[in-house]
Amino acid sequence: MFQPRDHGSVSASCLSVHRDYVCRHEGACCTADWAIPVEAPIYETLRVHFGSDPALFELEGPRPEGAAAYLGRRATGTCVFFEPDRGRLCAVHRELGAERLPSACRQFPRVVLRDGRGALISLSHYCPTAAELLSPDAAIEIVSAPARLALDGDVEGLDARDALPPLLGPGMLMDLDAYDRWERRAIQALSKDDRDAAGAIERIAAATRSIQSWRPGGAPLAAVVEREFDVAPACEAKEDLCMDEVRSSVALASVPRGLGCPDRVDRFREAWRDVAPWWPEADRVVRRYLSARLFGNWVAYHGTGLHGIVEYLRVCLSVLKMETVRHARSSSASQPWPIVKEAIRSADLLLVHLSDPTDLSRRLS
Repeated sequence: MFQPRDHGSVSASCLSVHRDYVCRHEGACCTADWAIPVEAPIYETLRVHFGSDPALFELEGPRPEGAAAYLGRRATGTCVFFEPDRGRLCAVHRELGAERLPSACRQFPRVVLRDGRGALISLSHYCPTAAELLSPDAAIEIVSAPARLALDGDVEGLDARDALPPLLGPGMLMDLDAYDRWERRAIQALSKDDRDAAGAIERIAAATRSIQSWRPGGAPLAAVVEREFDVAPACEAKEDLCMDEVRSSVALASVPRGLGCPDRVDRFREAWRDVAPWWPEADRVVRRYLSARLFGNWVAYHGTGLHGIVEYLRVCLSVLKMETVRHARSSSASQPWPIVKEAIRSADLLLVHLSDPTDLSRRLS
């Protein structure tokens, strides 16, 4: 059963690799040229404190409900409140504290799902500090989230508390306990060193196909989940670079117009020959990354069944391979980790920040 720690009225959990996350002021979010909405009460506080210089806020154009403005941006795309010469700090954070940051700034890089189990907190590894957390050679498991990571119960994300549980398959609902067990067992499969990332996904897929044949009237679904993961074969995954290209294209196609979709990676199959010899050295990091994209993922509530989540894992792996090729071409690094770290950051920029989860889920299904 799912038993995270209780932070007031919010039970919060995370992956063990993310538990110790603390902002290190890398500035990636402050220099990404993102339009950051400012809630009306925060806007009034900032306007009074910093003055009404028109460069501080963007007031024109449509805004999300409840937002009075956007934070101003310099021509370089850097937030006007970012202070690269003062320890890469944020002037709002430094002078007024984290509680006066716009919600988007305070929440980043958290990626949160709220459902009947509580708040499931993953991270976007577009944040360099979050990406670094994938590097240590440690086991991965679901743990209680510390209050710092859970923002003392104030984390925001997809709110599925009033939604029906995820679908087993088209027309067949799961119960939340069975889905929780499926998610946990899938993460366990990714954490084991007896197969590579692609092989782990195929084992999850094999167990999932058997689980999806369940019908009411027999053993409880949660028990079937446990049994099928116990007996799922160790699958060998044949590398299919053509399908990697197809799956990456699916992710790119889910980016709404106007968001600056990344360019496709040209001649991927030829360039992969240079990456393939050292790719196995990155496998543990890759499996941790896939676990982070699986935990608390939104596809569960947008898609048409567990098979869509499995396909989402395949898309994540394909995108990461594509981005590894992109960064390997321009990197002078002699070790895999610097290349893979930047590839992970780029993959999450696409999958977490640019892709429309509803559209991507539809394409996966």
